Amino acid sequence: MIKKILLNKEFGENILTRNSIASFFNEKINNLKDDEITIDFKNIIFISRSSAAEYLKLRENSNKNLLEKNMSNEVKSMFNLVEKQFRNANFTFTKETPCEIVESVVI
Repeated sequence: MIKKILLNKEFGENILTRNSIASFFNEKINNLKDDEITIDFKNIIFISRSSAAEYLKLRENSNKNLLEKNMSNEVKSMFNLVEKQFRNANFTFTKETPCEIVESVVI
């Protein structure tokens, strides 16, 4: 059975801080016995850039299979922005080094 987590019950309408995402992963996601988890973004109207970046980092390093659903266009846009910024800066996430510069660019 796939576990479903409603983010609006955890955060309300807004996800504002990196620390709140880290606490959410430490207290909820990582402690679940389920390996497959649906993260429901229904009624989340805003996620900060830092929260989106932290979510992506922790999702990548998690041993859980996370499936996001019901993201608003605004929330999707923030995740797309963060992913684009990581690609442009040549960042990758690995379990050994959560955020590593793959190659430096001298301007």
